[in-house]
Amino acid sequence: MSEMHEVITIPEGFIVTDLDKLQGKMSEFANMNAAGMHVVFDFDRTLTTKHPGTQDEVTTWHILREHLPEEGKVKYQNLFDRYRALEVSGDMTQQDAVQWWSGILNLFTEHKIDLTAVEETFLERANIRPGTQELFELLASNNIPTVILSAGIRDVIDIWCRKYGIDPTLIVSTALIIDDSNKIIGWQKDTLVHVLNKSETSHGELGAIRDIRPNALLVGDSLDDASMASGDRNVIRVRVLDPRADEIDTENEERRTLEKFDALIKLGSLQPLRKLVELII
Repeated sequence: MSEMHEVITIPEGFIVTDLDKLQGKMSEFANMNAAGMHVVFDFDRTLTTKHPGTQDEVTTWHILREHLPEEGKVKYQNLFDRYRALEVSGDMTQQDAVQWWSGILNLFTEHKIDLTAVEETFLERANIRPGTQELFELLASNNIPTVILSAGIRDVIDIWCRKYGIDPTLIVSTALIIDDSNKIIGWQKDTLVHVLNKSETSHGELGAIRDIRPNALLVGDSLDDASMASGDRNVIRVRVLDPRADEIDTENEERRTLEKFDALIKLGSLQPLRKLVELII
């Protein structure tokens, strides 16, 4: 086994099956060094995690749901039950995704959810994934652009980033409209990011970065996140395995992941990813 292969396999929780393919991608990235590279992150369950020892649900949407009145929670659950089944089965269409996200966002608007209360709850319960700050520091010190591409809420992501000293180059996510008392009174339709348009090709500001820096390191937590960047040889895809109970087939999950991703992190830290970046730059 070559030295490069040994380095790739050392980090705890970092799983690679096709070492030659990943090594080839790393070599191509290294040829352009940091100047040709950018990193695209998912947010919920990728940069965030629940507190150790808890079974808490800490996604942006779940926290927002908790702040709905009971009537709103019932409507939210009805939408979830209808569309989540389509998402899990792979039958969801673009129209379905827009209707699902829009329906939920309209509920938050209808009930004028207090965004300040939502942000306080989210900051209390959404921990930062170990290794995240160190990874962002490494990327910033090498002037590598970092993009958070999320089907969550930009306002919540922004305040979470400020709490933990994370300074992404760009956050692409749905933006809310709030009034003077920080109540949600709408959302910006042209910013809508849902599970099926969560890709660089769907958002012009990301395409501009890709034009200048064609090599993309993609980091997500779900199988669908593999499509956040297009291409093969110029994209290194890493999945952080932190699935929901209704989306994991434990016997096949690793196999399914490595059909779409170059590497898998199973034990919760992004330190293996930092080591991978160090090898490239």
